[in-house]
Amino acid sequence: MDFFFVEYRDPLVGLIILTILIFVVAVANYAWKAFANKDEEQKLEKFIKKFEIDNAHKDLLRNERLSFGNLSFLADIFTKSGEFEKATQIYLIALEKSKDKNEQEFIFIALANIYFKAGFLERAKEVLLQALKLRPRNIEALKLLKIVYLKLKAYKENLEILECLFELGEDVEKEQEFIKALNLQTLNLSDEEKKEKLLELQIKNNPMLGRLVFEKYHLFIEQNFNHIYDLLYKEKKALNLQNEEFLEFFYALGFIQEDKIPNHFVFQNSNFKMFKILRDNSFKTRLEFSYRCMECKNIMPLFFYHCPMCYEFNTCKIICEVKNDEMC
Repeated sequence: MDFFFVEYRDPLVGLIILTILIFVVAVANYAWKAFANKDEEQKLEKFIKKFEIDNAHKDLLRNERLSFGNLSFLADIFTKSGEFEKATQIYLIALEKSKDKNEQEFIFIALANIYFKAGFLERAKEVLLQALKLRPRNIEALKLLKIVYLKLKAYKENLEILECLFELGEDVEKEQEFIKALNLQTLNLSDEEKKEKLLELQIKNNPMLGRLVFEKYHLFIEQNFNHIYDLLYKEKKALNLQNEEFLEFFYALGFIQEDKIPNHFVFQNSNFKMFKILRDNSFKTRLEFSYRCMECKNIMPLFFYHCPMCYEFNTCKIICEVKNDEMC
């Protein structure tokens, strides 16, 4: 028996066996990489063909002299001019020519933005999922996919994306609670059951969720005045008069008699003060509201929970103006 194992006590034999094992592993790894790359190329080719449109200028654009930078620049020009179809085809050709993962990732994001702007949400979703296969921690792709899912009303998938963003250090806790509230609206429950489940969410210090609760179910749970006073303008009676901002607002609207106002009362909001003075002097006036995104500074005529321009959450500021109203 000792004779049978004598070769294994020789360091040279052990070294040879180790070398053979390393060689076998390296060959196997090389073969696997070759197979994986071939499979990846086939999938990419299939993806390109899926979105490709016949174009007479394809051969010209496939010219080797046109670099990735040239094609990207050309596609960007078409995107800015609104010619999304041409931009899409150029990006697909660039994707076909590119072997670099970073370039492919850039193209996927650019394509997703084009499809999103053009309203092809399903295509945008598919392209973004391709981008995330290349780099799962791509925050830009995750944020855009979050908005795509929101527009598709795929709230469960949206919550999964928000969970990923949370793990990457993004501040999305309030948005998560808001999306949970939207998801509740889709469930086959009675209004009372929906209210109960809504009140279980973290509404405190979440102005957008608080507004949604007041807007949908007229539930007042100490919401911040500055986030709902355009909704209060439609109210038929005053509420929460213990709060000075609510008191001032409803007094300006004429819901509170003079003898109910404290002697020390002074208007803090100049618009409300002007509205009160003009109404008391029989001028026909109204309050008019607009909405500014505090992130991108765009002004919208309607309230938004997610900005329709930059898609950021909880950036809406209500702007109030006193206007002449001849229809009163």
